[in-house]
Amino acid sequence: YAENSGVHGDPETMYFVFGSSFLGYWEQPDGKIAWFNNLAVDQPEEVSSSATWLERLREAYGDDMPAKQLLAHSHEVIGAGPLEIMPSVPHWYRDRMVLVGDSAHAPSASSGQGASLAAESAVQLARCLRDIPDITTAFATYERLRRPRVERIAARAAKTNSDKRGMGPITRLLMPLVVKTFGARAFTKDQNYRIDW
Repeated sequence: YAENSGVHGDPETMYFVFGSSFLGYWEQPDGKIAWFNNLAVDQPEEVSSSATWLERLREAYGDDMPAKQLLAHSHEVIGAGPLEIMPSVPHWYRDRMVLVGDSAHAPSASSGQGASLAAESAVQLARCLRDIPDITTAFATYERLRRPRVERIAARAAKTNSDKRGMGPITRLLMPLVVKTFGARAFTKDQNYRIDW
């Protein structure tokens, strides 16, 4: 948490910032700013204490705003650790048993899609069970329809987690142009996904 950082926002909104690393923050009802990031490191154990993490983060973010302000007013890092990703499950069903949500596909938190993917999979499974009388065929269809999407999102999250360079200078330069030209549509393809019920 950061107190009196000068960073503010609508308490109903979470903000995502792409810079040297990915950062998210939101204002709490008491005015403190809760924030998180995904700074990539080679070995999670290489940085352990809260003070060491803060020093490492300040060095990595440099003058990036609002990271610089948030870090200047943060005194402790809570829950520093790796962003894990579950390996691909080879089979999502067997006989009359089927996996849904995180039991079948659990992308790391950096995907921002875990709960959404679970809900989508539940809806798609219900649709397949409704429309396909044979359970084995319904389960196979459900997996065939869902697997490409969830594995694409998991792969993108894994790439984000391992990127030690952050956003490059050309991408940072072009980002405002992309946002101005395409607006939120440039970043919402995965969020606007629909299942034809």
